[in-house]
Amino acid sequence: MRLHSLDYFRALAILLVVAGHSYEPWIINTFAERVLANMITGGTSLFVFISGFFFHYVYFQKFNYLMFLKKKIQQVFIPYLILSLAGISYYLLSPARLPFYYKLGIRKLQTLPDYLEMIAAYLWTGKITSSYWYIPFILILFVLSPIFIRYIKLSFISRIIIFLLLLGAAMLIHRPLGNLSPLHSVLYFMPIYLLGMLSSIHQQKIFTFIKGKTFLLALLVVMLSAAQIWLYDGYGNFHKKLIFSYNGIDIIIIQKIVLCFLLLSLLQKFEDKEIPVLKLLASASFAIYFIHPWMLLFFTTAHRKQIFYFLPEIAIFVATFVLVTSASLLVAYLIKRILKSKSHYLTGW
Repeated sequence: MRLHSLDYFRALAILLVVAGHSYEPWIINTFAERVLANMITGGTSLFVFISGFFFHYVYFQKFNYLMFLKKKIQQVFIPYLILSLAGISYYLLSPARLPFYYKLGIRKLQTLPDYLEMIAAYLWTGKITSSYWYIPFILILFVLSPIFIRYIKLSFISRIIIFLLLLGAAMLIHRPLGNLSPLHSVLYFMPIYLLGMLSSIHQQKIFTFIKGKTFLLALLVVMLSAAQIWLYDGYGNFHKKLIFSYNGIDIIIIQKIVLCFLLLSLLQKFEDKEIPVLKLLASASFAIYFIHPWMLLFFTTAHRKQIFYFLPEIAIFVATFVLVTSASLLVAYLIKRILKSKSHYLTGW
């Protein structure tokens, strides 16, 4: 049975991801702004949660590893490969420098091995844009699917213990510095992926428990966001390079877990209602994800500043977010109309 609320969850998740990448014009100074920015940041966790939920809800009963990987290669890896190579070509043919080239150790491009090594570095890290890092990491999770099938079959106590241990580890290891290490990202996000599965396995009990608790969950999200600012005098995701170094306790991962249940609690009220806009955003979510970095690249040029220069910074952020989301959806729709059933090879939709 299709769950409308989970589709709507995916729609809100992609909106939060795009919003989190649209900060550039917004100079965040006040406490209230930092609390708000902290809640917007880290929308990737919602995507990971819903991926884990659907892994159990959609695939578990009739899981076929090879068919599962084939589908993910078609809808995730191939679009990623095509758009990454297109992005690399753009930077090589334009005056712009390759992004993150110094952090990736790219020093010279003279021989064919130099170019191949450069391409491999970008495909492994996803750093041809600031947001493609998610794809290598989620592909690793897909490859590890047999492990998650075994996890689902464990006893309830075993599943909870493993989840709590991994969550504790994630709070210590943080996200990788610059999102440059897919394996580090796997370790950090795995408990959220498992939590999505647990939420699908026990969905009736969880949905019953969070029903009517939207306000309390919203208050907890705000309090956790504020607590991070009070304790660490900063906002945003926790990052570090060395897994086994200590640099505080990651609070934002707990905030995002509570945010997941806040959205589930809110969206329960719309389970029996058709919301066409959210349905469209949900179905096109991966396409929006693949396209929005390039729309953002365009709208963060002088064109946007000339159009919106008279607006306050936070209003420019909102306008950028709306423009990038709308343009990404429009481009995805046009690609789908032109390529029809083959469009998923380019955009995943």
